[in-house]
Amino acid sequence: MAQFVETLVWWVVLCGLWLLTLSTFPTPELVAAVAVSLPCAAAATVARRAVGASWRVRPGWARWLPPLPVAVLADTVRVLAAVLRRPVVRGERGRLLRVAPPPESDKRYAATQRALVVVALSLSPGSVVVGAANDPDRDGDGDGDPDREGDELLLHVLADGPPRMNEVIER
Repeated sequence: MAQFVETLVWWVVLCGLWLLTLSTFPTPELVAAVAVSLPCAAAATVARRAVGASWRVRPGWARWLPPLPVAVLADTVRVLAAVLRRPVVRGERGRLLRVAPPPESDKRYAATQRALVVVALSLSPGSVVVGAANDPDRDGDGDGDPDREGDELLLHVLADGPPRMNEVIER
């Protein structure tokens, strides 16, 4: 039953994402959304179970959501304005920031927090997480602990301005 519910949730989310990309809702697109998102939902359920991952989310992380659309919109305008002002920018490479999310003491939540922080920071067109200052598996041998506390993320910022998601997340 739990696997069915998980697949159903994935299906609804993936179908919803498909529909968000549409400006109109013709019947063939609706049928495609339903038909294509179902096998993807089943694959997501199987894949999550195969790697033994779990997503434990703290309700307090929802405070990142309200400023997120504003940050994406503002960043989009800043990036487009920069391109329109100077289509070819030589020497302008942005800057790297260290972002230290609040440490998560419960390991069951730490990996989820880190993944959601990376997504929230990288959604804007003017910023992207490029790595971790304290990469738990820097040597690539697979024995790193991704749930370690104190990991800082390296954020490349091209267009900077309010609202800054790194500041929202660090609070």
